Amino acid sequence: MIARRQTSIKVDPIAWDSAKEIFKEYNMTVTDAINIFLNKVRLEGGLPFDVKVPSASLQKSIDEIKRGDVVRYDGANPIEDMMKDLKS
Repeated sequence: MIARRQTSIKVDPIAWDSAKEIFKEYNMTVTDAINIFLNKVRLEGGLPFDVKVPSASLQKSIDEIKRGDVVRYDGANPIEDMMKDLKS
């Protein structure tokens, strides 16, 4: 067996706790999940998922949510408007 390398990382505690609970459903530890992620990166030669910069309108909505403002869609079909915004 290959020797393990111990490391220390700083993570968002809310994300850590949430992920830990999800991984329990798969009978996995966070360490298991990190090793899976690292091996997937190695095998694919990059991140195993797309990373995109949010559109200007989506970033505005994210900023409003962070400030606690309510995001409102004034169209006739607010769900459809929101989905179009998220896709752009």
